[in-house]
Amino acid sequence: MADSHPSDQAVERYLLKAQVTRIHMVMTATTYPMSVDLERKGEVRRAVFKYGQSEGPPLDDFRHEVAAYRLDRALDLHMVPVAVLRNVKTEGALIEWISPASTEQELREQGALPSDTQRLDEQRAVMNLFDALILNLDRKESDQLITTEDWNLHLIDHSRAFQVSTDLPESFVSQPCHLSQSLERKLEKLEAKPLAILFDGLLTDAQIQALLQRRDKILTKIAADREQMGDTAVHLD
Repeated sequence: MADSHPSDQAVERYLLKAQVTRIHMVMTATTYPMSVDLERKGEVRRAVFKYGQSEGPPLDDFRHEVAAYRLDRALDLHMVPVAVLRNVKTEGALIEWISPASTEQELREQGALPSDTQRLDEQRAVMNLFDALILNLDRKESDQLITTEDWNLHLIDHSRAFQVSTDLPESFVSQPCHLSQSLERKLEKLEAKPLAILFDGLLTDAQIQALLQRRDKILTKIAADREQMGDTAVHLD
């Protein structure tokens, strides 16, 4: 779009109203991801469209992309691309395309990584917490895109998140948890009824309850880490 930093509402509006001018080859995956070209009022962009789903295990559902976006914004993380439900020949999720962006490996090969990676390290700590909360066990390096203009980390591909297990990933449990006090407060405020409204049918009641039980375990871990390491070691305000 013309604005290099449009609001979430502007991106949602574009994704919902833009004309699909071209559908590219469908990639082999349960959710049948494909890239599509969009145009609206002279603005040309690309997006990702997913429409497949499976009952699992593991659950694999295009609707999880929209659920991850909505929860990300509810927690004020702004790491997950904008995603909306839209019918493109069939109902699916239309997802903002992050470009230009690179993986850490690509930047390393180009010699383009900053000498100080503290900002990226802090964002990855938040990513690990978010993945534990939504139980996304399928995070690959290719799902972590970095925009070098601001060194922001963007998280993509959440179709296999929101599993119904209440167990936290061992990789998360085994490491100290770093997060800000504001994020901790937002986690504490998550409740079933507001989440049901937020997700609006994107997740089942069982998925929401499992998410809240994982949240409780995360908060317990945070308290234990704080006691063991000291308050300043686990808060990154």
